[in-house]
Amino acid sequence: MKLTFKIKRFNELSLPELYESLQLRSEVFVVEQNCINQDVDGKDTKAIHVLGMFDNTVVAYARLF
Repeated sequence: MKLTFKIKRFNELSLPELYESLQLRSEVFVVEQNCINQDVDGKDTKAIHVLGMFDNTVVAYARLF
């Protein structure tokens, strides 16, 4: 399997993609980087979402503004 990328607007994300993205963001920024800023910040609806997929699982993620 290889890493593939999906590029979507907020309203194009499936519920599983959104959930996995938020879960990954929380794991990386809140847990690993001990960042106490609120991650769900109201900006997701304005962003372009880039999801790195491996075996149908989100393993990489970025928001572009």
